[in-house]
Amino acid sequence: MLTEIEELSKKLHQLEMDWWIHHDLFTFQWWFIVVVNLLFFLAFLLLMDRGRALRMTVAFLLSFIILGTFDQTGQFFGLWSYEHEFIGFTENYNAVDFLAVPSIFALTYQMFTPWRIFLVASLLVCLLNAYIAEPIFVALGIYKLDNWSYTGSFVLLFIVTLLVKSLTDLIGSDKNTEDYRPKSQRTFGNKEKAR
Repeated sequence: MLTEIEELSKKLHQLEMDWWIHHDLFTFQWWFIVVVNLLFFLAFLLLMDRGRALRMTVAFLLSFIILGTFDQTGQFFGLWSYEHEFIGFTENYNAVDFLAVPSIFALTYQMFTPWRIFLVASLLVCLLNAYIAEPIFVALGIYKLDNWSYTGSFVLLFIVTLLVKSLTDLIGSDKNTEDYRPKSQRTFGNKEKAR
């Protein structure tokens, strides 16, 4: 049985690669994926606060890893699929927005650090992504909702933003990390420590 699965898997990979090379690579949809991801990633690099570069990189990488994991899980269980992919032989780069969404989430984290403001900003970002961007990708034939909905995407994306913020804050919470509270709060806190 295992040998049969391996053989079928090899055939599937060959078919997928053949399809990608002859029917996907350099199509309008492929270029759309490249341009969207490149623009958002460049925006992230240009707008990233250099004083918080390490923290922003952590936020970006956590977004990339968490979204990639959810993406692979959803594809495996047939919830959604991609008719067009950036790179046909790796799962991590087949989502239409593999760099765009992590860039947006990291910039949201940077610009809206306090939790209350972050929650509102994340809700808006996730609403825009789920109900505007995803339907565009569906209309272009790049993304296909098999057993999934835009509302499911909204909820999933919002959960990811909460995970990214929580984990990034947790990773960056040691005393060696820069304090991002307003100066008035930092000064008061430092006087208290001095006593």
